[in-house]
Amino acid sequence: MLLDELEPGTDPLGPENRLCFMLGPLTGFAPGTSRYAVVTKSPLTGAFVDSYSGGHFPTMLRWALPDHLGIVFEGKADEPVSLHVTDDGVTIEDATDLWGLDTKETAERFEGNKTKTAAIGPAGENLVRYATISSDEGTHHAGRGGVGAVMGSKNLKAVVATAGGPPEAPDVRDLRVEHTQRLGTSEEVSWARNGGTQLVVDWTQEIGALPTHNWTRGRIEDADDLNIEAFSSGHVDTDSCYSCPVACGHVTDFSESDVDGAFEDASVDWGPEYETIGLMGANTDITDVTAVTELATRADTLGMDTISLGNALSWVMECVEAGLLEYDIDWGDAEAAARLIEEIAHREGIGDALAEGTAVAAERLCDGDQRAREAAVEVKGMELPAYEPRASFGMALAYATSDRGACHQRAWPIGSDAMGGERDPYDTAGHAAVVVDEQDERALTYSMVTCDFTAYNYDRVAEWLNALGYDVDAAELETVGERAWNLARLFNVREGFDRSDDELPERMKRPLERGGPADGNQITEEAFETMLTEYYELRGWTNDGEPTPETLERLDLAEFGSA
Repeated sequence: MLLDELEPGTDPLGPENRLCFMLGPLTGFAPGTSRYAVVTKSPLTGAFVDSYSGGHFPTMLRWALPDHLGIVFEGKADEPVSLHVTDDGVTIEDATDLWGLDTKETAERFEGNKTKTAAIGPAGENLVRYATISSDEGTHHAGRGGVGAVMGSKNLKAVVATAGGPPEAPDVRDLRVEHTQRLGTSEEVSWARNGGTQLVVDWTQEIGALPTHNWTRGRIEDADDLNIEAFSSGHVDTDSCYSCPVACGHVTDFSESDVDGAFEDASVDWGPEYETIGLMGANTDITDVTAVTELATRADTLGMDTISLGNALSWVMECVEAGLLEYDIDWGDAEAAARLIEEIAHREGIGDALAEGTAVAAERLCDGDQRAREAAVEVKGMELPAYEPRASFGMALAYATSDRGACHQRAWPIGSDAMGGERDPYDTAGHAAVVVDEQDERALTYSMVTCDFTAYNYDRVAEWLNALGYDVDAAELETVGERAWNLARLFNVREGFDRSDDELPERMKRPLERGGPADGNQITEEAFETMLTEYYELRGWTNDGEPTPETLERLDLAEFGSA
């Protein structure tokens, strides 16, 4: 759709950009599929981006639109509006009185048992380039790439979905029961049931992959300050997306606990998740669980991606320490971090430049000083998630080749090298093949709009699609995933991306400190280029990173070769 309908060079925040709310064929009918994808051209990177979110909103939207798989927004409203989708039809309503509200306040205007919203907060309204779209009273977020800024650029405050109940659907009860029971008992997803992503803190700490002190160290002083046990005093409940037995969400509230901290009444309705803990906690040297919880809540309600935001906070701390920037903040200063979050969301003071992302902030606030530029740890303009690539060379390649910028959800090879022991995490051998395979499978399962915590793979997807009346097998679906990955690459190539954009941050070429087994590691230019060249060869791309005519012909994509 983006290839067909956008002119090359379209301004992501201009009215010509498309904002697509996309559902999958299983949304609202199968466990682990109450999700939607927001697809657009990213204002943070200028590349293709699809950002996913769960909860109950996707199911309400699907039930209200049983014959459609999405909504596409184009143009720009003259004044703030909201879109209302019900069993009776679709209306556009004035939302002037909602403009300025945070995501939770907006949701509270509408939400009930049968009504759910997806809304932006002040960050989206102010076009922060990593603004999110938040649903279910601000508990779930389409988080990466600035999809909330695109929504704000269209003066669209909220999408409100109301449905009386599920529409008629194929009889898949037996398969749904079987899959639900598996998710509720299987070892495959037991980690998600038994703790969720908060468990990951101890995993990355052990292998030296927990980003600390703005990506200079691989371990914090004491992981017990930020791991799942540290948050347990504030854990009051679990939560789940619609019809999901995994229930991986934490409800955290320290107001009744005996934990001492800077924000003793801090609470968050879902989380904090690992990425938030790693980047707004460890990477800023903030090891107060009440503070991390408070920072997470502020990000959620203002509507900002905690990955990019955490990187922005640590970037400021480093630049202030180095004398490159004047701002009243120190390492580990949670109260100053909370203040800075508000300033970024409202584009006040240095927050205006930080709202553009750390790469732009380095140019605007520090005149492009090389030290400031190195401190901005990003790929294609998107800041790194909380997995230190010097502890897993496979993650380095995954970050560099991700279509939407640094991303851990396109491929997660750290699980089978540094954590799984199947490959040497500090060598170049074998990583390219794993990254290619995982990217293709994720492209397929995310096209289905399924949750990657719920054990969907080629075989499982084929089983479900055939139950819905399709006729596919796993091998065909592998090709579908590869086609999707190549189409996204073609979009980025058309927008001017090439091999020079598939690169690692300069910081990764320097030795890692306090990295445990990864201590002293660095990824040399030679090692990285070896992996990237092998990756391109396996993909069937040119040395500059463009799919060859032969590859496009094999994948039945030849018509897009000159797009």
